[in-house]
Amino acid sequence: MTDRPTLNIVSNADERFYPGLGVAVASAVAAASGKYDYHIIILDGGLQPESIVQLRATVESIATKKGIRAVLETLEVDQNRLMKLPALRGSLMTYAKLMLPEMLPHLDTIVYLDADVLCFEGLEGVHPPEAEQSQWLLAGARDHIDAIGNDCPWAKNLSPVERQLPYINAGIMWMNLRGLRELGDASHTGNSSSLLDLTAKLLHDLIETQKFRHDQTVFNFLCRGKSFILPESINHRTSIGSTRPLCEGSLDLNLHYIGSPKPWLGAPKTSNWLAHRLWHQARASLFPQTGESMNVPPPRDLAEIRRKAMAYRLFNPKRATHYRSDLHSLNDPSGVIEMAQDYWQAFTR
Repeated sequence: MTDRPTLNIVSNADERFYPGLGVAVASAVAAASGKYDYHIIILDGGLQPESIVQLRATVESIATKKGIRAVLETLEVDQNRLMKLPALRGSLMTYAKLMLPEMLPHLDTIVYLDADVLCFEGLEGVHPPEAEQSQWLLAGARDHIDAIGNDCPWAKNLSPVERQLPYINAGIMWMNLRGLRELGDASHTGNSSSLLDLTAKLLHDLIETQKFRHDQTVFNFLCRGKSFILPESINHRTSIGSTRPLCEGSLDLNLHYIGSPKPWLGAPKTSNWLAHRLWHQARASLFPQTGESMNVPPPRDLAEIRRKAMAYRLFNPKRATHYRSDLHSLNDPSGVIEMAQDYWQAFTR
């Protein structure tokens, strides 16, 4: 036993996403400050036993080097509960986080971590101010969608003010499980429901219209006005123009590989080529037994981005600036690969 508080972190994956899960969880522990012990809960959507053994050993080894204690456990997800929801990008596991309030009745709060994240800043700052935590249901970085009304099939039920409330990205977020459990009380539905049941009710009439795009749509709708906005660096999403911090030499962020391809599933675009190099470097450093190569193929859209960087100067200068930044990143102008290599050496010696 220690006198350190425990940080409860939850992630989820199936075997196809295991490489991402491993890097996300191991890099989160590698970023530990030493002030917390770590309790990591993995929602198991079909992981191989040997993958879990490998991840647990890696996490415990890193924690020992950081001078903290880290425990990793798995929880099996009831896939039958998820079958009532429409698959997003071919997977139902993205909905697993909606089951957390009922699956973890002994916990009041957790930090949720997607399996397509590389942590440098870490997760210890992912929460509202402690004195205010009871008044918030979620805390996360604002998404590029920006406002709830921009991604809400139920916008007709919202006031003009509610439609402009901030919309957070659910890839890295603090969750008030106690408060989310209370969402299902009789004042909302007429009878007791779980967060997953509430979601199923909301989506029932949308499946045929195909207006539903994100699992975070439901979180933002149900928790509107109760989401605390955190700095963008805790969830820096790779997309066009996102390379600027890396070009400036900043690694004080968590890289979230939104969209596709994920680093372990395909060749990168120009906008995320440098970020993919950082991911493969981390994988090779944290899991040397996999024989992971740090080599990343050239961007598959390089000619197109060069063309757009020139053409957009005429009618969308801001967009052109993003493309030029992405092209600039191909040279790693501030040497973040070397900086990251020095960082990872602490866990490979």
